[in-house]
Amino acid sequence: MQCNSSGWSSPERGAEFGIVSYDWSNAKVWWAAEKPMNCEELLLQQAIETKRAARRQGRRIHVFVYRNIVKALPWFSTVREKLNDPAYADFFLKFDPA
Repeated sequence: MQCNSSGWSSPERGAEFGIVSYDWSNAKVWWAAEKPMNCEELLLQQAIETKRAARRQGRRIHVFVYRNIVKALPWFSTVREKLNDPAYADFFLKFDPA
């Protein structure tokens, strides 16, 4: 799993591997500063750029985005949408802030 928390991971470097995984810590300095946070969108863009770099090198690789299945992380737009939707309120455990 390649990671650069201060910005994009090098798509060219990622293209050198057969399987590439990106997780939430990639480009964190950028997405964490956004309101609302856009981690999911940046991870998708990173994956697309890595696939493009591989094609330019004449390589076929697999790229995926790791998404935690245990915790509902609100920096993923699709997860935040569910967390904020009252129709899904009972899907998630609530923690007492006290």
